[in-house]
Amino acid sequence: MPCERKPMRYGHSEGHTEVCFDDQGKFIVTCGNDGDVRIWESLDDDDPKFITVGEKAYSLALKNNKLVTASSNNTVQIHTFPDGDPDGILTRFTTNATHVAFNSSGSRVAAGSSDFMVKVVEVSDSSQQKTLRGHEAPVLSVTFDPKDDFLASSSCDGSVVVWNIEEQAQVISWPLLQKTNDVSNAKSLCRLAWQPGAGKFLAVPVDTKVQLYERGSWDHVSTLSDDLLTQPINVVAWSPCGQFLAAGSVGGSLTVWDVNSKLSVERQRHEKGFTVCGLAWHPSAGQIAYTDTEGCLGLLDGLSTSTPDSNATKVTRDAPS
Repeated sequence: MPCERKPMRYGHSEGHTEVCFDDQGKFIVTCGNDGDVRIWESLDDDDPKFITVGEKAYSLALKNNKLVTASSNNTVQIHTFPDGDPDGILTRFTTNATHVAFNSSGSRVAAGSSDFMVKVVEVSDSSQQKTLRGHEAPVLSVTFDPKDDFLASSSCDGSVVVWNIEEQAQVISWPLLQKTNDVSNAKSLCRLAWQPGAGKFLAVPVDTKVQLYERGSWDHVSTLSDDLLTQPINVVAWSPCGQFLAAGSVGGSLTVWDVNSKLSVERQRHEKGFTVCGLAWHPSAGQIAYTDTEGCLGLLDGLSTSTPDSNATKVTRDAPS
């Protein structure tokens, strides 16, 4: 699956930077430490439109022409997309939110915060909120089960938790990560990702590997690894078909696995070896956009994501050891 690594573009000031595509894949959207959201028509866009959302922007999510951001004034805001008009505050925390994510339909947003809380908010009526309490340190990431029954979160307390959203209760908690007191000190952002479609697998980056857990049984069923990965994986993202998983790591490794075969099908390196902290798969084309901790944006182009059998559920279970 040889792909082309496009030259990096300067996008934001130095610091944590995130990226996503819009639903149609027409725009690449980034946010960063300068408090701006930039809307790129392509990687070659020399004058991307920008929206200032705060002093710093920690995270963004985009669905149904609604742009959600976590900014340094402890709020989660909505702006219209691509116009960038303010459309209200979804929720507030007592300190900054660290990660935001939409559910698959765009009707709900989840946000995790440095105040240990996870909130699930209805986009159409932000007074409809559920608060998931139980983490004992700042939240690193949140991801919805595509069927909208569960939410998974990772935290500086060392745990990855699956929650029943309606019951606001923990279903299971795995002690997988190194404990730390703050997101800035965490070895990895541990950005979880639930497989699209049936949501059979939850992908959890743990050190230099990705662990796959099965929805429902919550069994650990598979490990994705690559001998060339020597530093912690920060973020993972599924291909829209659910058959491939991409990972970006501290030190700039970019790896793509075929989840069925568990083989690495693409290996790339950040051109300067900077840490990859944002990753997004184009909704239809074979492209992955990624961002680094220096505020730059890159693109892998020409990824082959079509296979004769795109049945995304055929991951073989690891034999009991």
